[in-house]
Amino acid sequence: MIKYYLFFFLLYSTVSSAQTEYDIHPIDEERLECRGDKENQDQDSSIRCEYTARIAWEKEVEKYYGLLLNVLKPAEKKVFKAAQKDWIAFRDSEMEFANSLYKNMESKAWLVVHAVRLTNIFRTRALELQEYHDMATFDPE
Repeated sequence: MIKYYLFFFLLYSTVSSAQTEYDIHPIDEERLECRGDKENQDQDSSIRCEYTARIAWEKEVEKYYGLLLNVLKPAEKKVFKAAQKDWIAFRDSEMEFANSLYKNMESKAWLVVHAVRLTNIFRTRALELQEYHDMATFDPE
């Protein structure tokens, strides 16, 4: 039972830290609905919910990467492409580390926490890119 409280605390803290209760991203909303469904209370279903959210966040990363490329100046594009390349290296290293750490945990509950961690890697980057895009296209008038 404690493992589920730990998971929901981690999930809630990551969702609520980046957005207010009035501004929940649709992917987070779907993620929470999936996880809250009575049929998805077992570990395998929880991991599937996280995987679905992770794929959706990965698509958001790709979407905002493309949108940013369309609005940046040539010099900004060059720096942005390098930053994204570095982020991909970070992402891969972070996922490799998480995989090695969580596979050695004794309880299967850590597999759910692992899935949340992988989802949040993509979630964080997608929200960063969305914020960059919002700033780059901001028109005060």
